[in-house]
Amino acid sequence: MTRRRDVLALALAAAAAAAGPSPVAAQGETSLDRIKRSGRLRIGVTSAEPWFFKDPMAGTWSGVGIDLGTALAGDLGVTMVPVETSWANCVAAIQADQIDVMFVLDPTEERRKAIDFPDSPLFYYAAGALVRPDQTATAWSDLDKPGIRIGVTLGTSVDRMVTETLKAASISRFSNNDEAVAAFAAKRVDAVAQFHPALVVQYARLKLGKVVLMKPVTPVATSAGIRRDADPAFRTWLGERFAALYAAGKPQDSFAAYLRTRGIDPATVPGLAREKWV
Repeated sequence: MTRRRDVLALALAAAAAAAGPSPVAAQGETSLDRIKRSGRLRIGVTSAEPWFFKDPMAGTWSGVGIDLGTALAGDLGVTMVPVETSWANCVAAIQADQIDVMFVLDPTEERRKAIDFPDSPLFYYAAGALVRPDQTATAWSDLDKPGIRIGVTLGTSVDRMVTETLKAASISRFSNNDEAVAAFAAKRVDAVAQFHPALVVQYARLKLGKVVLMKPVTPVATSAGIRRDADPAFRTWLGERFAALYAAGKPQDSFAAYLRTRGIDPATVPGLAREKWV
């Protein structure tokens, strides 16, 4: 394990070196100035509907995160540039200055040790599970039994929560949401734990199983990760823009629009505004 950690540390260091020095440090300018000068706002993207979806034919990205990135880039008068990463690697990508911001990244205590977050949340969601039609689970304790196999996406908040909560069930970790759900379809896991918006999209695609919001339903505020050495002006600006976008219903509008592209009626699904949850 020590050897593997050493290899990983060397790989991350090499990635940071390859990326070159931070433009902020090299140019002696603020993050906002650097973004405006470069004409690019680099956002991290990964395969995770409804936040990010890459069209396999066109190679273009869509989703809630893309809409929000485009809106913020427009505010700054620059171009939104998607940079591919993963939930497990995005923190290292932020530290290495390969991306400016990673949307839909929960501000956990562990992540706060490595990167920074705006004060205002981006929007809210709740943890749920995609289970077999004959499953009667309504709480996490119903799934915490020997022989029950739970699939999660490596490096996510749900991964951490399930690991801390479930002690008897076995947990299988996958590199992205699609792989976790593919394992469910192949019956290699009995349930998939993700946040409810992702599960709804996956269910609509599979038409397999059922989505359950595990009780008690606890709203989780998600945000966006940025470098710890990013100047306070960038952090403050993002927080102000997040608050304004949430108040205007922009995240929910983007979510509803994406659901319609998947043939899902947004009125039948809990949205991203906790105030409207029943």
